[in-house]
Order: sequence, then C-alpha cells, then structure tokens
Amino acid sequence: MTNKHYRFFKYLILILCTFSFSCIKTQQQTVKHQPVSINSIAPDRGLADPHVIIVNDTLYTMCGHDKSWNTYGSCVMDRWELWSTTNLKDWQHHLNILPTQTYIGDQDNCYAGDVATKDGKFYWYFSNRTFSTGVMVAPSMKGPWKDALGEPLIPEKLTSTKSYDPEVFEDNGKHYIIFGAGQYFIATLGNDMISLADQPQKLSIFFENGKQKFTGDKPAVFKRNDWYYLFWGNQYAMAKTLKGPYTYKGEYLDGGHGSAFEWKGQWYSIQENHETNAFYRGVQLRPLYFNEDGTVKIPEVNLEYPLPGRNYTFNHSTQGWQAQQGTNLNYDKKEGKIVGKTTEKEAIITSTPYLHSPIYLCKQLRVKFKKQKPSQRLRIALYSYESPKRYTKNNPHNVDWSKEDWITVDASNSTEWQEVTIPLSSFKSHKKYLHQIGIQPAFDDEDTIWEIESIVVE
Repeated sequence: MTNKHYRFFKYLILILCTFSFSCIKTQQQTVKHQPVSINSIAPDRGLADPHVIIVNDTLYTMCGHDKSWNTYGSCVMDRWELWSTTNLKDWQHHLNILPTQTYIGDQDNCYAGDVATKDGKFYWYFSNRTFSTGVMVAPSMKGPWKDALGEPLIPEKLTSTKSYDPEVFEDNGKHYIIFGAGQYFIATLGNDMISLADQPQKLSIFFENGKQKFTGDKPAVFKRNDWYYLFWGNQYAMAKTLKGPYTYKGEYLDGGHGSAFEWKGQWYSIQENHETNAFYRGVQLRPLYFNEDGTVKIPEVNLEYPLPGRNYTFNHSTQGWQAQQGTNLNYDKKEGKIVGKTTEKEAIITSTPYLHSPIYLCKQLRVKFKKQKPSQRLRIALYSYESPKRYTKNNPHNVDWSKEDWITVDASNSTEWQEVTIPLSSFKSHKKYLHQIGIQPAFDDEDTIWEIESIVVE
C-alpha cells in the first residue's frame, strides 16, 4: 500500500469513528431528554390558566386557582399561584398572589394572564375577570409582587372586544400584548412595560378560503423557525409575522388555556384540563410535535386528561365526591379511600356535576368497594346528556336522583375488598356526555359503614 493510499484509509477511518461517536452521543442525549407527559402537575389542587417563563434552568408557571369544585355558572377564581420545576416532572409551589394585592380588591376575579421580563424585572399581566387587564411588577419571579399602576393597563371598552386574557410576546426586542375574546387585539407595550405605546389593532385570522375566523378567549403565541403560532384552547392558526394575518389551521392539542415552550430541544404545550370538573381544573403537560410543513402534529387520540372517562382513585383528595342524603362522607388519605356511615336507606353520594365526559367513547364503569355486611347492596346511576353545547348552562347543578335509572351491582357476599364491572349499556337512558355519577353505597341499610377505593369510567 502506498503512502497516499494509507493516508486515505486513515482519514476514512477517522471520519467513520467520528460519525459513530456522534451517533452514540446523539442517542445518549435523546435518552437523557426523553419527552415528558404529565396529566396533572399538582393533582386535585384546582389550577388553571398556566402561563410560563423560563429563567436560567427553571421553568416557572403562574396559574389561576379555582376556589371550589362546588361551583356553577362561571369560574370562581380566588388567587394566582406560582409553581416551578427544573425537570418538568417535579413541581414546587412558591407563593400565592391575592386579588387584594391589586386594584381588583376583595373579589374572586383572578382570571388568566401572562408573565414577561425586561431589564431584570418581571411583570405579571393579569385579568380582572372579563373586565380589564392590570400589571404587577417584581424584582424576581418569587416576588415581592406589587401592583404597578393601581388601576387597569387595559380598561373596559378600550376596543370592541373585552379587555381581558392577555398574552405578552417579545419580538425583535419589543414586547406586544394580545387580548380579547372572539376578536383579538394587539398593542405594543411601552419601554416601561406598564403602558401602551400605541393603540390596539385587530389581529386578523382567516380560513383558507379567506373568510374571517372568530376565536375563543385567551390567546397564546409562540414562534418556531419562521412561523408564528397563535392558539386558543384546542384550535390554532399560523402566520409569517406576529401581527398576521393568520391562517386558521384547525385542531390543536386538546385542552384549555395555556402556553407553549421549548425545553432542551423539545417543544411542549402546557394547558388546563377538566381534572375534577369544568369549574375545578388541573394543568397538564404534553410534548408538542410538528409536521414537515410546520403544522402541529395531532396525536391519534387527542383528548385532555382525564377524558374520555373518569378516574377516581382518591390518592390526593375526595376528588369532589360528597354526601347528598342519608350518610356522611369522609376522606381517608392514608388508605386512599372514601368512607361513610349511612343513617337512612337509599343514602346517596355523588361526584361533582359538570364532568362533561364523552362516555360514548367508553364501555364500562368499575367500582372497588368493601361492605360491612354480606347483605349490603350497592346501586349506581348516571346523569348524562346528548348535546355538548352550553352544557354548564343546560344541565342541573342539583340532579333529582329519584328520577334517574339506578342499577343494582351484582356483587359477592364477601366483606373483603372487591371490584365489580358494569357495562355502560346496562344504563338504559345513558346518553353521550356524562354530567354526574350517583352511588347508593348501601341502599337498603340505614345504619352501616361503607368504603370505596376507586371508581373508574373507561
């Protein structure tokens, strides 16, 4: 072999080794940063409206807090909560911001907002329900937070849309604020971050055919490569410039208000869901993937947690289950179960209403329970409805269970733990969407103890 050939093969081997090492390193990095998916960052806490900011190696999210699962009509939100993580898996609660710390005063109006930073200061843009938008300022995300104006930054009737649900986005060194419902508006923030530098202008969204597309509330914006993405709930649009016009693309990841962000090379969408019910929500985290043309890749099963069914395991709370008549209901946190003692026959316990679960996608209901007496019998009823439209308005907060179809569970006489499965087809009147579950844990016993460890609709 000539020196020339020797040098060629030596160079070739060096290239192959370098390529192999690069592949191994890439694979190791892929394994090291496996995408994270979380159903609830803080189970059964009632978090909603997550809005994120990354500071060094920490991801912070400011969330609204639902006051109670026993709510109807509209959301009652009594504070904002700051949470953080350094690995997307373990989340830490830092502080609460109360409405009394702002011009809102003593009212449960802590609706959605967004976080931004500039020149070492941090800004929290918040909604006073659906009325107006204010701004707080702090030297760090951990506070102390102070109302910067003592009055709205975006007052009522500033534009033709409502002045709430702000989204703040930095683009080419300038900060912009987007807000509204149905029709979004965009304005430039002043250099002080607590004023508007210009008059808000309409942010236009169109179908592919040129027809205008109207939106929900709470916009969220992110930029990936040369595309700007604008999403609201489970819908989204794309544009080549921040101010649009945007082209409506259709379905986004299923969920409610939220944010999208990139973490260690992987995109994520963090969104609220109906963890307990429509008025006591949770926050989920999902990996976000894209097609070659930049559009969002929608998974084959695209349902927010815990849909399509319900999963009551009582690991953290009663998950909204309560006594309705003839019994008490207590929570055993150590054992992860709900327990009670009946004082009359046909005692009833129920889940929260407003579950809005598409049970036409489910097949069965499982209950794991324990009897005190071999003769105890358990019965179950479902209140469901056909149309998802205005479901929080068109369905009752207090169901008349005497009019519902009760199924007697075929269980053994054992007084040990047992699990039974009931096909949903057993409920003659069951419709497409589940509103509430009712259980008579010992329907023909007026003085007996009952225990339930899990209730699963799947």
